[in-house]
Amino acid sequence: MPTILVVDDHEEIREALAEILEEEGHKILQAADGLQALEVIASSKPDVVLLDIAMPGMDGLETLRRLKDQPESSALPVIMVTAQGDRQNMVKAVQLGVRDYVTKPWEPGEVEMCVNWALKAASVAAPQQEPPLLAQSA
Repeated sequence: MPTILVVDDHEEIREALAEILEEEGHKILQAADGLQALEVIASSKPDVVLLDIAMPGMDGLETLRRLKDQPESSALPVIMVTAQGDRQNMVKAVQLGVRDYVTKPWEPGEVEMCVNWALKAASVAAPQQEPPLLAQSA
């Protein structure tokens, strides 16, 4: 079961996203700000992060920058989920390595599609282990 971290300073947004993704069969972790998100990522190793941009303290762009600067989290797929749909933030997020970008309010099915696509892309990019039988016969 994939684990998704939802990061937003508004509890109602976190809960709405959690409900959508739990219905898809995902395990959900939550964080209310960027610092808490970094702690959860370090301890729980989620498969995908949904990250708001506008948060008090460390905003989503700074959180994304820190994630991508760390070797252990640099490949972690991050989807920005934000009310800020301006091109400047989208460009910054893309430059920092965001996987996708969803603007609130999202369309039905949009978040699920982005998360599933990120999970699929991450599994394709992950190094494949040799099957045990092939490793033994080599």
